[in-house]
Amino acid sequence: MIKTKDWSIDLDEFLAKNRFKPFKWGSWDCCKFSNACIKAMTGQDLIPKELAWKNEEEAMRSIKEYGKTLSKSIEKACKSKGVMQVEKAFMQKGDLVVYKEESELVGISDGFKVLSPSDKMVGAKQDVDIISVWRIPNG
Repeated sequence: MIKTKDWSIDLDEFLAKNRFKPFKWGSWDCCKFSNACIKAMTGQDLIPKELAWKNEEEAMRSIKEYGKTLSKSIEKACKSKGVMQVEKAFMQKGDLVVYKEESELVGISDGFKVLSPSDKMVGAKQDVDIISVWRIPNG
């Protein structure tokens, strides 16, 4: 998996088109949002095709069956696609970020904050407890 030549523009356009899309399990939760951003930057899915869910219970079951926890599932998916882990201090735009609030969540870095869906729109979070950062190589 590698980023396309115009990945930054593609990501910006994707986010602009979808910024007011509200959270919905199975189609616009933190995993599906992050996967959609990755697809905008690479043309490929990070989430394996066999993983699908429609509600919170199914999402938690899918995560547990695939990798036990969200952070381990992200690590497994990233390693299978050649996405490398980088130090948190070097987080930059387009990086996949696993972070913790009440539970583990995932989002995309805009270079300064972590973007993730909320009830009404894509939110930008700052000062979150970052667990890991993953970077897709440039093409």
